[in-house]
Amino acid sequence: MRKPLAVVDIPAPDPAAPLYDRAATQIPSIAEKVLEAFFARSATYRQLPHQLVDREITEAVTRHLQVFLRALREQRPPAPEELDMQIATAVRRAQQGVPLDIVLSTYHVAATVGWEAMAAVAEPEEIPDLLATVPALLRYLSVAVPAVAGSYLAEQQALHAERREAGRALVAALLTGREAEPLAERIGLELSSHHVVVAIRVEAPSVADGADARLAVHGLVRRLRAELPKHALSALDHDGGTVLLPTTEEGLDQELEDSAELVRALLTAAGTGLIGGIAAAETREDIPAAARQAADIAELAQRLGRQPGAYVLDDVLLEYQLCRPGPGRKRLARVMDRLSEHPDLVHTLRTFINSDHNRHRTADELHLHRNTLNYRLRRVAELTGYNPADPTDIRLLSASLIVHDLRT
Repeated sequence: MRKPLAVVDIPAPDPAAPLYDRAATQIPSIAEKVLEAFFARSATYRQLPHQLVDREITEAVTRHLQVFLRALREQRPPAPEELDMQIATAVRRAQQGVPLDIVLSTYHVAATVGWEAMAAVAEPEEIPDLLATVPALLRYLSVAVPAVAGSYLAEQQALHAERREAGRALVAALLTGREAEPLAERIGLELSSHHVVVAIRVEAPSVADGADARLAVHGLVRRLRAELPKHALSALDHDGGTVLLPTTEEGLDQELEDSAELVRALLTAAGTGLIGGIAAAETREDIPAAARQAADIAELAQRLGRQPGAYVLDDVLLEYQLCRPGPGRKRLARVMDRLSEHPDLVHTLRTFINSDHNRHRTADELHLHRNTLNYRLRRVAELTGYNPADPTDIRLLSASLIVHDLRT
């Protein structure tokens, strides 16, 4: 049977303990050892400028040790104002792009090195004073680490918001053909020569009774942004927007394939209807035209009732051409205008076209007797002058129906 562990009696810190006085005199050398440990464990800190290390980081470590010893003697956690320098340093690390886990790990490195240095100068009779530092050190970390992490994250969120707004401004400049280089430099981005443009159209998210519609919209936008690759430039809102995918001449075809996968991922994340129109820009000057084309493709697919997903120009090529203004479009529109007072005939013709001109399938789809279907198709021919049974005429009727759908 195992013996119960002995209870260790940890005394309260003695404010007048000589050990703490000697530790205070060791702060400069302890700070040097802490920095050595930082550099040994983190390549990020090794990449920082020497001037920064010599001044700011050394001062911050020294301040930590001083605050800890003061709080230890006074048997209290650090006061908020005592952490101002540490918080300011953490904010600068966020601005410099040092990861949060690296920033927080330095506190534990400093605590370990500092405590080991204190233990090295402790006399045997000072072991109780050394033990008294353990709960005080944990108490210090329990206050300092959350305070520093909170300030770091707040600064990081502000930086992300600023970068996102700068990114939106950059997207707007590229889409309108305005000068974009200064905006790109602001976010540290080198502009690419080629881009894939994805125009996104999203249906409004469904909201349960009593739910907050604004939260649903914000959640939708966050889910969409989370799916974007790191190199994407985007301007997305609750109803969609535009995504620019920078690439090279050699990588354009692959980026086009990847953009279709991206739309499918966005569709899954949205949890509602989403259509993406895709077009390529082979120069930065081509981006506005490619964006208009991508937006037209997405709008066409949506208005034609196509299934959610990704579409390129070839997927709606006929419809895209038919929606261009001109005398041919006007004449095509007049054909279907002759059926404007007969919606049942329009519906019958649409079903006949969608059924590959198969009368049996059309009759079953419409729940009509075959004779009734034949009568309706004859009426279409009489009113329009084009016979649905004629291969040439049915192509023209199909085109006229597309123009009719795009007008409504």
